[in-house]
Amino acid sequence: MFTLEWKSWQSFKAYKTNAWKRWLEEVAKQSEAAFKGGMGNYPPASAPGAWPNSRTGRLRGSIQTRVTEHEVTIGTNTPYSNYLRTGTSKMARRKMSEDALKEGMRAARRLGHWAGWMEGNP
Repeated sequence: MFTLEWKSWQSFKAYKTNAWKRWLEEVAKQSEAAFKGGMGNYPPASAPGAWPNSRTGRLRGSIQTRVTEHEVTIGTNTPYSNYLRTGTSKMARRKMSEDALKEGMRAARRLGHWAGWMEGNP
């Protein structure tokens, strides 16, 4: 004869820390730097899939990031930015905000881990 006994795991808890916000702020900073730094000057026109080249500086000057407690966004309000982002029948897409976020997240990894397990009460 044998007996089985079940012992449940201790509960896991997530605690909000400043590390998360710092990481988001770093992602925003690095994303904006990647976007603005990747842009060249016109002429010539940028290559398909590359960062757009700047004719007037309007696009570069309009790039903004916003950081909340839960997310980071980067974008521009220029009317032609969507054509650059998606491409047209006469022009291939260029790198834009989603590419900047990907590069910003890679660059922000230098902050190390922003989450981990903690046992017991803080």
